[in-house]
Amino acid sequence: MLWLNRSSRSIRNMLPKNPLFRLLVINGVLGVAISGGFLAGVFWANIGNLRVLVTRSEDPILPIVMLAAGFIITLTSVVMGSAIMMLSSKDGGGGKRQQDWPSALGAAHQLAPVPARAGKKHAT
Repeated sequence: MLWLNRSSRSIRNMLPKNPLFRLLVINGVLGVAISGGFLAGVFWANIGNLRVLVTRSEDPILPIVMLAAGFIITLTSVVMGSAIMMLSSKDGGGGKRQQDWPSALGAAHQLAPVPARAGKKHAT
C-alpha cells in the first residue's frame, strides 16, 4: 500500500494546479487510451482486411502511426470536448445545469392552455 500512496502523490504533483487544465490533462490521457484501444480493436477485428494489408506492406510502421494519429486527434478531442460541455455553470463552464433544461414532460405543463375556437372565423 505504501507504493500506491507514493505513486498517487507523484501523479498528483504532475497534474496542473488549475482545475480546468487538470480536467483537460486527465481527459486527454483518457482519450489517448481509448484511441489505443480502438486501434487495437480495429486490428484485432481485421476491419476492411486492414491487418493483412498492414502486415504485408513494405513499411508497416507508417500506416499504424497515421491511423493512431487520426484516432488520437479525433477521439481525444471528443473526450476533452464532452468533459468541457459537461461542466455546470457553478464549475465555471458556460453550460446550463441539468435542472435548467426543460424535460419533455415538464415543458408540457408550463405551456398556457390554448382556448378552443370551434366555428369562429378570424377577421383578416
